[in-house]
Amino acid sequence: MKWLYISLLVLSVFFMILLGFGVLLHNNEKQHEAYNRQLEEKKLQQANQKDYPSTSEISVVEVAADKAKKSINLAIVAQNLTCVSNEQCRVAEVDFIDLTCKVAVNVIGASQLKKANRDKTAIGHCDHHNDSTKAVCVDNFCTLATSN
Repeated sequence: MKWLYISLLVLSVFFMILLGFGVLLHNNEKQHEAYNRQLEEKKLQQANQKDYPSTSEISVVEVAADKAKKSINLAIVAQNLTCVSNEQCRVAEVDFIDLTCKVAVNVIGASQLKKANRDKTAIGHCDHHNDSTKAVCVDNFCTLATSN
């Protein structure tokens, strides 16, 4: 009978520790989501103020806000900007009626853009980058940078 009480005590302590870890994980996830939202809002504010350095990411986001409803390729780019490391980012070319633009997207976006047809919308302009441009992950967003 004594072993039964000891077993129940050990199991209850184990479940209390497990419950504690679950609560900690849940709180950490909420804080992380709030931090990500705060970063996104900060980036949007900086982009709207035009004080933010000119990057392909911002250019695509600005254009995508106006034309994403019409353009399939811009919608693909806007949905595939997130990253965790530089290895997840790729330089992709987006074909429009009037131009072909280089953008930085994650691996999923690059794959979708390869399969996508030429876009039937006109973009008007895009940032011009040379051949030594590479895609990097900055603040969890893929962006174009010049490679040295």
